[in-house]
Amino acid sequence: MKKKLSRMECAKEVRRILNRNGVDLCYCQYSVGGSEVRLTGWVCRTDGSEFHTTHIDAIIIDFQNTLPGHNLTGDCDNWSFTTDHITRVGEKKEKTEDNMGFNSEDDDYDFEAS
Repeated sequence: MKKKLSRMECAKEVRRILNRNGVDLCYCQYSVGGSEVRLTGWVCRTDGSEFHTTHIDAIIIDFQNTLPGHNLTGDCDNWSFTTDHITRVGEKKEKTEDNMGFNSEDDDYDFEAS
């Protein structure tokens, strides 16, 4: 049976996960309380580039594998996500003849409940 992590140990693991996935911690903050992990701020890479839905999904999976039993919530300026849903937040493309009202693939992504 695995020992329950202290708040400090859990925060250390969160920092490791974010670093492993290239999240710039100058813009993205995290907090840990009980079994809740909350990300706020702006989620971007250390080189300043943006993440895509697949990258956010990889971060969520990394959290689930590393910290089982913890709930992850991202309430950031550019992304809103939980383990079940990822939404790109911010400016949407305007409807034009070129894009026919379709937004990029990063706008919404729903997961099937397992």
